[in-house]
Amino acid sequence: MPHSLESLEPNLARENLEHTNQVAQCSLVLAVALDSGLSLVGAIYETFSLAGGEVAKHFQRLLAALELGGNLYDELAVIRTKVNGSALGDLIIKLQVSLQFGSPLSEQLMAFASSLRQHIAQVQLTQAAKKENLMLMPLVFLILPVTVLFAVFPAVQYLNLPY
Repeated sequence: MPHSLESLEPNLARENLEHTNQVAQCSLVLAVALDSGLSLVGAIYETFSLAGGEVAKHFQRLLAALELGGNLYDELAVIRTKVNGSALGDLIIKLQVSLQFGSPLSEQLMAFASSLRQHIAQVQLTQAAKKENLMLMPLVFLILPVTVLFAVFPAVQYLNLPY
């Protein structure tokens, strides 16, 4: 699960949400490619060879290193050290564990993408709740006092009329 985004600045949090969303999308496409019968390297190639974004750039570098004779596990470790503690790091760990122990990866990646999307929805809901409270400020300090003045002013004028 990705780390908490509440302590980050809003722009950094937005970038991190976009990065997390990219990881969720890529892991889902990777899971579908694996489920269709491709090997892990083939699925990575099909998923990331034409993809764009920061996550795809990491995997495109991995594919270039594999073409030069690199080891998949070691190249995944290089990516993991570059992206320490993010959703992409969690994806890399899942890929490495699958390589090392032969665990089924497709279902894990689908569940991982689902949990990332749920996390994104939760963070966006929290941000929306904060913005909702800010949107009430003009109502409380502008519209409500003007409404009270419109209601009270005619009554005060009526009381000041001489008979």
